[in-house]
Amino acid sequence: MEAIGKRRWTIAGGHIPLGSNGMEPEFTSRDEIAVLNCSDSPARLRIQIHYADRPVVGPYEVKIAARRVRRIRFNDLIFPEALPLDVDFGAVIEADVPVVVQFTRLDSGTGSRSTITTAAYAARNLQGSR
Repeated sequence: MEAIGKRRWTIAGGHIPLGSNGMEPEFTSRDEIAVLNCSDSPARLRIQIHYADRPVVGPYEVKIAARRVRRIRFNDLIFPEALPLDVDFGAVIEADVPVVVQFTRLDSGTGSRSTITTAAYAARNLQGSR
C-alpha cells in the first residue's frame, strides 16, 4: 500500500485536564493522539513537548507497527519526564514514515463529560513534503 500521511505533525492546544470523574482508565481526563500507519514499515515517532514558560522536553519515542493504528495518551508519556496536568502545551510529532495523526481530549472533570477531536496540523517537512 502506498504510504498515506505526513512525517511531521503539530498540536498547538494541548492541556491535560486536572480533574477526572468516573471509572479509570476509561474516564480519566486526558489528551491523546491516534496515529495511523498505513505503510509496510513500522513507524518511529519522536514527540517534542513545548511550553509557554519552560524548556522544550523530549523526545518521547513511540513505535507504531506497520499497517496499524495506535492511541497514545499524553498522560502516559513519562520519559524523559511526565507531562504536568492543567498546563498548556504544544507538541511536534516527527515520524520516519508518513503517518496520519488525530488529536482528542476527554475532559471528565465535571459532572458531564466532554470530548473534542480534530486532525493535527500536517506541518511541512524541512526538506519539503508531498
